[in-house]
Amino acid sequence: MDALLKLAAVLTLLWGGWMYFKNSDSETELRKVRNELKVSKGEVGEAQASYEAEVKKRDALAEEVNALKEQNQQLEKDIRAKIKEKSERAAQERRDRLAAEEEAREERRKAREAELAKAKEERDAKWKQEEEEERKRQEEEDAKQEEEDAKYAAERAAERERSASQWQSEECKQKIKSANVKMQRYLSCRAYDPGDVQDYGRIDLLKKKWTLNVQACLKAANDGNRKKLKAASKALRDTANGLNSMSGGKNAGCLSDAAEVIEAAETIIDATKQLKKLNLQGR
Repeated sequence: MDALLKLAAVLTLLWGGWMYFKNSDSETELRKVRNELKVSKGEVGEAQASYEAEVKKRDALAEEVNALKEQNQQLEKDIRAKIKEKSERAAQERRDRLAAEEEAREERRKAREAELAKAKEERDAKWKQEEEEERKRQEEEDAKQEEEDAKYAAERAAERERSASQWQSEECKQKIKSANVKMQRYLSCRAYDPGDVQDYGRIDLLKKKWTLNVQACLKAANDGNRKKLKAASKALRDTANGLNSMSGGKNAGCLSDAAEVIEAAETIIDATKQLKKLNLQGR
């Protein structure tokens, strides 16, 4: 820019000198003007050289500017590429972060579901165990109750059996006692002598034998000796038949008395046997 101003000043000066020279007639002035023109030409040359140098600088600067523009454009392009790359990388990182967060949420969800499932399984197992324990406890209580009921029923049955056994024992004892009393009543024979039969004392002898036979039946019955009772009973019946025959059938009552004695003896035998059985069961 300075070279252009200087060149314009020189041209102005030349123009002024030329106009002065054209209008002047003096030789001295003419030489002076020539000298000034030489000087001016020199300055013009210098100005021209300076201008060309400035032009070269300008061109160089323009080239540099263009290079800088290209560099700037490339830089802007690189910056845009970097920004795009950074944006894409940020977007990818964001997608990756979101994916990681989603995966973490999914893992947490699965872990939560697994924890809930485990808790449910533990709770179900606990409930099942409690139900099993309750069932066992109920079964034990039922079994205990059944055992107590069975025990109570057995005790009641045993009590009833004892009561029945005692009652039967008392009944047997009473039968034995009554039968003994009954047989005692028949120790004295009620046969009589009709007086019209000559028996030479045989009826009295049979009456004594009767008493002995009744005593034998009584002893055999109370001893529980059925074999001896059988023999004594036969002898008693034979005696009764003899008494009846000797009296011409007028002592038929002896036959029924003998039957009563034998029946009472059999009662004692049976009752004694039953009493022993009851006593064994009572033990």
